[in-house]
Amino acid sequence: MLNQRILGASLALTLASFVIPACSSRESLGFGVDEPPPVFIPSSDAGAAGSEGDDAEAPALVPMCASATCQAPFDTCADSKFLCDIDLSTDPLNCGSCGNACPTDLWRTNDLRAEWKCVGGACQMTCVSQFNADCNNRIEDGCETALGTNQNCGGCGDVCPDGSICEVGACKTCKANEVLCMSQCVNLDNDSNNCGECFNSCPSFPPGFPAPPPQMGYGCENRTCNHLKCTADWLDCNGDLADGCEVNSRRDPMNCGGCGKQCAAGEACINGTCQCDPGPSGCDCLPDFETDVQHCGSCGLRCSDRANSTATCEFGRCGLSCRVGYSDCNQVELDGCEVDIFRDPRNCGACGVSCETGQACIDGACATEPCPDGVLK
Repeated sequence: MLNQRILGASLALTLASFVIPACSSRESLGFGVDEPPPVFIPSSDAGAAGSEGDDAEAPALVPMCASATCQAPFDTCADSKFLCDIDLSTDPLNCGSCGNACPTDLWRTNDLRAEWKCVGGACQMTCVSQFNADCNNRIEDGCETALGTNQNCGGCGDVCPDGSICEVGACKTCKANEVLCMSQCVNLDNDSNNCGECFNSCPSFPPGFPAPPPQMGYGCENRTCNHLKCTADWLDCNGDLADGCEVNSRRDPMNCGGCGKQCAAGEACINGTCQCDPGPSGCDCLPDFETDVQHCGSCGLRCSDRANSTATCEFGRCGLSCRVGYSDCNQVELDGCEVDIFRDPRNCGACGVSCETGQACIDGACATEPCPDGVLK
């Protein structure tokens, strides 16, 4: 049993001495310059797992050397910082090939409402706004169609049926007490801009009428104009027109959103709803300062985003989380995650992991390729 253990350890050392880093010299392996390297052939009882029968041949070992050859879609261009660091499928300055830049003229953005991006190695037109689209498939007029209309509501050709309107990209049918006036559902009974009929606007201060009480004006009631009404967000809760509409329903905790709607203790009326009172600091309703990047450790202490990272707050201290493919190698938070570990041969895959001179770092791994003539150089 002891001999078997010693034999196993010797075999492991033999394997370890042959499986070497890419492009190690033959001299470093202990072979003379003119001596060919030995070929490792596994014993018959050490075949690949899952091989069928004792006659299965072991896979040939291929010596691998350091490589500067790029793998598609990556390439080394004039503006490269590292070998093979340009993605020709997405880089707008090198789209499909080095130096082929997608257009960036401002008139395209302003007049055509479009911009060109590199997609799949080709410059493609995209609309700069979600509210415009290229419905006629003509590149010369860009994104010519405005969305959000009854004719193109959620997209090109999305027509709203009669009696409905387009709101936030979806067709909406008016309520039973409303009618469609152009692109709005309105109640003709009390709409001061559409009183009794579409587009019949009531004057807020009709001639010959007395000045309205505070926070009041004249408007539409029962399909007729010149009725005293509270202005927006104000209510007449005491029924006394002498003081007009005395209650602001957006911020009065005794009449929050309506007369008599009282907020509970510790609540404030914010935009017409009862909510936790944030207090003078605005932070009294925060659960804690342990994880909030807007209030990390104390009220108002905001964590800032840095290069190639997003801000974090852990245990009340600001930090950063690196984007995939980047790392903070110098441990200086101000410059964020400054190292591209997917492309930098001095930090390939991780900080401090260095490739050989002239060897490319591709997707965080030092690039290799089969050695010329199958011989380690």
